[in-house]
Amino acid sequence: METKRPVAAKSIWESGKGLYLLPALPVGLGILLGWLCLLAGLMLLADATHWMLSLMLGIGLFAAAYGMGRFAAFHRRRYGLKTGLCCGALLYGVLLLCGIVWRGEGGSFLRPLLLLCGGAWGGVSGVHAVHRNPPR
Repeated sequence: METKRPVAAKSIWESGKGLYLLPALPVGLGILLGWLCLLAGLMLLADATHWMLSLMLGIGLFAAAYGMGRFAAFHRRRYGLKTGLCCGALLYGVLLLCGIVWRGEGGSFLRPLLLLCGGAWGGVSGVHAVHRNPPR
């Protein structure tokens, strides 16, 4: 005799629909916002040149994509490169939309490269990070 139990719903991290990107987006935006606050404080306190500010902004973009990719891949536990690239692309899409709405321009060609590389690196390192509680 077979029981007719309902099929258990998949976790947001296991679904293949890209919903795992939604919880990771606030992580990436939070890292970027924190970095921009530090950069604004640096601009107030020190007389930094344009190339130094551009370098610091590039580091912030890379760190935001890395953190977002690592968070998503750590919780998903598979497909690190794909997850990281999707996180970098989503973050680039959000920043591109904000740039077009507020400034009327999309930004430089280096921005997607930084975001995709940071997201990919974060995704690969997130999958290979040590988990305290292994999956059941």
